[in-house]
Amino acid sequence: MAAVLPIRHQALINNDWTFMYGDIIDGKEVLFDDSNWYDIGIPHSFGIPYFMENEFYVGYGCYRKHLTIQPGWIGKRISLDFQGAFQDADIYVNGKWAGNHKGGYTAFHIDISELVHEGDNLLFVRLNNLWNPRLAPRAGEHVFNGGIYRDVSLIVTESVHVDWYGTFVTTSEVSTESASLKIETEIVNEEGTTVDCLLVSVVEFEGTSICEMRSRQSIESGQCFEFSQQQLLFEPKLWHPDSPNLYRLKSYVYVNDALQDEYETSFGVRSILFDAKEGFFLNGEHYDIIGANVHQDHAGWGDAVTRAGISRDIKLIKDCGMNFIRGSHYPHHTYFSAECDKQGLLFWSELCFWGIGGANTEGYWASSAYPVRNEDKEEFEASCMRALQEMIRTNRNHPSIITWSMSNEPFFSDEEVMDEARALIVRLVEESHRLDPSRPASVGGAQRQGFDVLGDVAGYNGDGAALYQDPEFPSFVSEYGSVIGVRPGEYAPGYTDGVEANPKWRSGKALWCGFHHGSIASNMGYMGMIDYYRLPLNSWYWYRNELLGIEPPPLAFEGLAYALKLTADKHAILTDGTDDTHLIVEVVDREGNRISNTLQVELEIVQGGGLFPTGKSMRFSPDNNSFLDGMGAIEMRSYFAGTIKIQAKAEGVHSAEISIEAVGGELWKGQSIRLQPAAPSVLKAPTHGSSYNIARSRPVFCSSFAEGYPAMSVTDDLADTCWKPGNEAEGQWIMIDLEGLKKAEQAAITFEEADTPPYYELFYSLDGKIFFPLEGNKKEGTNTVVVDELPSGGLRYLKVSFPTAPVAVNKIEMHT
Repeated sequence: MAAVLPIRHQALINNDWTFMYGDIIDGKEVLFDDSNWYDIGIPHSFGIPYFMENEFYVGYGCYRKHLTIQPGWIGKRISLDFQGAFQDADIYVNGKWAGNHKGGYTAFHIDISELVHEGDNLLFVRLNNLWNPRLAPRAGEHVFNGGIYRDVSLIVTESVHVDWYGTFVTTSEVSTESASLKIETEIVNEEGTTVDCLLVSVVEFEGTSICEMRSRQSIESGQCFEFSQQQLLFEPKLWHPDSPNLYRLKSYVYVNDALQDEYETSFGVRSILFDAKEGFFLNGEHYDIIGANVHQDHAGWGDAVTRAGISRDIKLIKDCGMNFIRGSHYPHHTYFSAECDKQGLLFWSELCFWGIGGANTEGYWASSAYPVRNEDKEEFEASCMRALQEMIRTNRNHPSIITWSMSNEPFFSDEEVMDEARALIVRLVEESHRLDPSRPASVGGAQRQGFDVLGDVAGYNGDGAALYQDPEFPSFVSEYGSVIGVRPGEYAPGYTDGVEANPKWRSGKALWCGFHHGSIASNMGYMGMIDYYRLPLNSWYWYRNELLGIEPPPLAFEGLAYALKLTADKHAILTDGTDDTHLIVEVVDREGNRISNTLQVELEIVQGGGLFPTGKSMRFSPDNNSFLDGMGAIEMRSYFAGTIKIQAKAEGVHSAEISIEAVGGELWKGQSIRLQPAAPSVLKAPTHGSSYNIARSRPVFCSSFAEGYPAMSVTDDLADTCWKPGNEAEGQWIMIDLEGLKKAEQAAITFEEADTPPYYELFYSLDGKIFFPLEGNKKEGTNTVVVDELPSGGLRYLKVSFPTAPVAVNKIEMHT
């Protein structure tokens, strides 16, 4: 058959959108006047500019874009691919409803074939990020800004074509000598008649054809048929973080010898195994996993991150010697896993079944990961199942992904629905196995309430690494560390509770966390080894030295400020919404050495169509942690071509200037741009009329514990459990970690089986290093000591110490 050019059209449509806050349903009409709407590009967030505030805009936002439909596309199948829109989206074309998608973290597609016409067409998206008790996640410690915050594409195919993400490539019996390859391809027939379809699958490596498979099938009108093809690969190039070899599958679909579709899939050949006693194996060899958790948001842009920003994040994790990322705590952009494939990092892809401790409220601060109202349960479970199916379908060909995770800390559910939460995890695990038998289903944050036994791999957060030593099933430290800091920070790792050890049975460990991120929970976002502006803290340099043997740079000290220095990691960027450049501004002395002086620095775009999240200028200051240790940084993007000149200025020093070339698309000619202002209002954490125990299910650390009496017993809400020290030595202690700065009105410590409290000392701490004393008083007629005066600014740790003989502690509560 003669070779022909690909006939599938798939192109990004990130440019030339308008946006307005509010529920403006009339915006779906073609003749609607949007002259007062803001000019924006995709990716976009309701919250731009966003700089780690605890509050965020909750409500509606509406988008309009004009699409040009070519004459040759009429009669073909035309659809829109959204990589992510948070979180309830209604799509309209030319005033008519095209479809809806609920769920803010997974890709979806909308068929608009019957709604478009040749020439100009109007696309309208009505989107909200309202809290929905029937939609996962019900809560979490991130922020939940709305927006079309991932790429949008237009797809045009013939009526017989490969379905949306319709290929699934798996490998088995993998060795350096050979591997069994299985290719499943879903072909859709949207013709009006039955067709005789030929599928030709060609596997290539670095542009050279390795093998070809052909299959023929009659497909009835309106049906989707799944072809299954198998082939033995000899001497395969295995995928590994040290050698991330990738193959390319080209799928050609023919009807009556005429090419109907061409579709490409990237995949890798590798084997994985989690073992309860031996740990993790990659390609048949034991492999030590060390990595970090990564949230998706960046300084100023919030969740609306470019592909270049994603690539930058993955490179920063790789460059410090780590080999793994946990995608906390929701499905990430499909480009994220593709980039992990390319750069060579293992990836833990996680579902958004997620909770946060606290009072059971209406809103994102709700404590129950699983619904407490019966009328919410069925739809909520369906949303979890749907998100899991979408996550797996759109990411299943990526060799970097080694497990599908069902959750993060689902035990933050009300006790009355805990059994139902566990039952949901079991069903999700079963569905994961059905959709993808090649990967294990893990349960992230499984250190409480028996969730760890429900999946194939248990992920332990916080104190879980200490609590579960050598369990009888595969396990992973999915979070450790949680050290709060700002640049430059301590030159130290985040190791806690002996997690620095690498016992054979442990599959790996992941730092909490890789980057600072937005959070609704006080200062919990400041736990990264890299800050919000993508500048490393000293802990990042510690890991780089430990894992790669690279010495840290010299420390900066205050000096005589002479000039600013402005650099960029890229001097040419695309204008299609996928690219940006990372600008770093430093204060230097006369010799050009960076010094740590604190300055107020302003970046201004003096020429061209570049944009900061704050518009054409941005101000850095130590007051908001944007200019620390003599440095500041931000990502700049452009939706217009041409030269962009950026100037850095500060009082009393020489300015700096840099030029960036924006390539492709419409040329910048000084167009008038209606820039998006800050959101009109924000949602703040609710106040609670009744007291609640913020210590419930929080991590607990101790000097030692007797078998059967672990430290977590003091926060488990069970009357018949307690902590007992492992021996009678002096100096025993137990300490609660609230996982961030939190305010409480009262603390209560109940001792086990004692007429009067023993000799004890009470302390609080903000950072786990410096402790301050507290005074407690015995509650009459009880074994409980009450602390009525806690620091008004909040605390993170509460510690009970026994300078002499220790005794058991039944419960520790902290009430708001």
